[in-house]
This record gives sequence, structure tokens and C-alpha cells, in this order.
Amino acid sequence: MVKKAEARVRDLDDKLDHIIKRLDTIETVMANSQQNPELSSLLSDLKGGVSLYSEPLKAIKRLYDARKFLKAKEVERDEVSRLIIQALALRGELNVSQLERELRTARGTASRRIIRDRLVKLEKDGVVKLVEGWGRKYRLIE
Repeated sequence: MVKKAEARVRDLDDKLDHIIKRLDTIETVMANSQQNPELSSLLSDLKGGVSLYSEPLKAIKRLYDARKFLKAKEVERDEVSRLIIQALALRGELNVSQLERELRTARGTASRRIIRDRLVKLEKDGVVKLVEGWGRKYRLIE
């Protein structure tokens, strides 16, 4: 039942991403043609509406991904690792400072050194991944 729901969420998310890409293409063509500027504006609004559904689906997808990691015995016993996984599942890509704020909110105390240590361990275990680009942000492995 859970696997079926997870597959449906992933399928729906993929379809919404495809729709958003097609709307981007149509919006670009309409903006370049300059024939109906109000239609271009309408397409932009439509794309924004579709995006409103896409973001919660991405969060649900991250929660499904986090669920399998949270069931591991070592994560179950380690509160800091569990909270890191939960924060990444709910918020998406985060850096160490952002994770520190999330953990401080959840448990009242947090140490950047300990968070970095746990991130290195979680990265070795294949739970999180360092995101390429500016800054050192982490995300859950899908």
C-alpha cells in the first residue's frame, strides 16, 4: 500500500514537472511573438498555479525517501542523525548553519561540529549527498 502510494506521488510529481516545462516553452514562444501579451501573462499565472501543487509533492517525495533511512537501527538510536534526516526531508537542501538552527529549534541545543561529523557519517552510509554548486549544502539521497 505504501509503495503504491509512493509510486503514485512520484508519477504525479514527474507529470507536473513535465507540464511546467511545457508551459515554460509555450510562455517563451508567446513572449517572443508579442502577438498576445495578455495570453503570455495568463500562461505565467497558470504555471504558478501548477507550481503550487508541485512543491508539496516534492516534500512528500522527500519524506518517503527519509522514511527508509529513519528505520535503520543506528539512526533510530542517534537523535542528531534522525533530526538531520527529518530536517532535510522537510526543508530540502540545507547547509550546516541551517541544520544547526533546525536542530536547535527541535532539541534546544546543537553543535556545528557534531552536525558536520554526523553529515560525514551519513554521507559515508549513503543517506545524504553534498550538493554541487555554491556553498556546502546537503540533501537526502533518493
